[in-house]
Amino acid sequence: MLRICGLLLVFFGASLVLYAVWSYGPLPEGAQRPRFPRDLEGLRELSSSLTKYEESHAAYTVLLFSAAYLYKQTFAIPGSFFMNLLAGALFGTVRGVALVCSLNAVGASLCFCLSALFAAPIVDRFLKSRIESLRCLVNAERDRLWFFLLSARIFPFTPHWLLNISSPFLDVPLRYHASSVFVGLFPYNLLCVRAGTVLAEVNSMSDVFDVWTLSELFSVSLLLLVATRIAKQNSLEKKVSGYNDELHGVKVS
Repeated sequence: MLRICGLLLVFFGASLVLYAVWSYGPLPEGAQRPRFPRDLEGLRELSSSLTKYEESHAAYTVLLFSAAYLYKQTFAIPGSFFMNLLAGALFGTVRGVALVCSLNAVGASLCFCLSALFAAPIVDRFLKSRIESLRCLVNAERDRLWFFLLSARIFPFTPHWLLNISSPFLDVPLRYHASSVFVGLFPYNLLCVRAGTVLAEVNSMSDVFDVWTLSELFSVSLLLLVATRIAKQNSLEKKVSGYNDELHGVKVS
């Protein structure tokens, strides 16, 4: 019960911080306070509103965007697709991708830490069977864990929120968790941010992730997984060979 109360307290505090950043920031003359979008049309309106902020208050625009992005990532709230599109519309491809990848890694790390500190009762009650399934997968790839995590992040249908929450209970080191998020989500972030630079032409998620694009992401993920398995097999064969050589009195260099 104490852990759940602690989680609620952190959530309440983070919500207050985000509200303060949103409410008390500088407001250009004639501009309205931005409202977070629920659809693409709302996203276009938000992009137009924040462009005024970007022109006169660039630092505040980055602060507001970063605070909202980290809030969503930290508490596993859906909406990264819209936020990535917005990053492209506001900051362009290069700046947008760099910012989004960094925020992804930081937000996923904060989610990892919150889960480790407070989420054990929730995980035990609602995610126990899924955690056990993931634990079997992770333990099977323990020798090549980072590449396995990287493959999972690139795979287009991975539930990233579940990985962020469950990683502390799978004995995944935080450095592996954060770095695999930063690198593995780069292709997804690049596609979304690049689409955001031409936001007016995007009408649905399928305009960004068509069958060909999803196939490419799936193929890269599969290649990484296969390469990991091959490396693991080669390592095992070397160990067996070395053991056999020792049995036959051959000194292994």
